[in-house]
Amino acid sequence: MKLRLFVVGKIVPELAVYEARFCKRLSGAWKLNVIELPEGRSKQISQRKQEEEKKILKVVNAGFILLDERGEQMRSRQWAASLGKLPANGVQDFVIGGAAGVSDLVRQQAKHTWGLSQLTLPHQMARIMVVEQIYRAWSILQGHPYHRE
Repeated sequence: MKLRLFVVGKIVPELAVYEARFCKRLSGAWKLNVIELPEGRSKQISQRKQEEEKKILKVVNAGFILLDERGEQMRSRQWAASLGKLPANGVQDFVIGGAAGVSDLVRQQAKHTWGLSQLTLPHQMARIMVVEQIYRAWSILQGHPYHRE
């Protein structure tokens, strides 16, 4: 399965090492690519979201999952079950918007909206959490001891 995580903005070097570790741990059956998209440059939040919207919708496949604080809250086993239903040769895209969030159009076009926490997280931390949860989902489905209840 090929997973693509589209993230608006660049990661700080301190977190990049941690992220790379989880991407590397995934087996050959799952491949995770993290793709950074440039942040909007407008000072107006609504215009910045529209700039980022164009970049997001240009590259994601239909059926993408938006990661947003207002999304459905799930446990790790639910993430694993959802990802386990995807075809082995399929592609699943995930999107994390910029610091200002995403436009209504991006939200409407998402097949699902998942939340990581009811807390507002910095999008850099959300990115790390998504990568770790994807690895955790893989470990659950493989019966690997990484996930402990």
